[in-house]
Amino acid sequence: MPSLTEPYEAKHRPTLIQSYPVAAATKIFKGALVGVNASGYLVPMSHATANLLFVGIAEESVDNSTGANGDKRCNVAKSGSAVYADVAGATQADVGKTVNAFSDNEVQIGTFGLTNVYVVGTLVALEPTSTGASGLRVRIDTKVN
Repeated sequence: MPSLTEPYEAKHRPTLIQSYPVAAATKIFKGALVGVNASGYLVPMSHATANLLFVGIAEESVDNSTGANGDKRCNVAKSGSAVYADVAGATQADVGKTVNAFSDNEVQIGTFGLTNVYVVGTLVALEPTSTGASGLRVRIDTKVN
C-alpha cells in the first residue's frame, strides 16, 4: 500500500484495556467514567465520592449490585477520547483545558460546585452527546492512572 495522499479511516480502537474488580453493590454502565475507590475496587466516577482515582472509560456494562467486592470484573479503556455532558457551559476558548468529573457521564471545566476534584482528561472539542445534549470531547490519555 503506498503512502497516504488523502485521509484514511483506520478504524482505530483503543488498545490499552485493563480489567478491574468491581465494588460490591455497584452497577457500571458501558461508557461510564470510572475510578477505583480507596479499597481498589471499580466504581462510577462522582465528585460526591471521596478518595477516587480515575482509571478510564468502562468498555462494558457490569451489574455487581448483588455481589461482593470483586465478584465481577469490568474492562476499562485507558486511552482515547469520548463525549460527556457539559454541566458548566464550556466554550471554544476552553479547548486544551483540564476537564473534571461531575458524575460518570457529566464533566466540567473548572472546579466550581465540586466536592472532590477528579481530573479525567483534556478538552479537545465541543461536541453533542449521543443524546443531543451539549457535550465535551475529552481525551483521557494524559490524565488516566
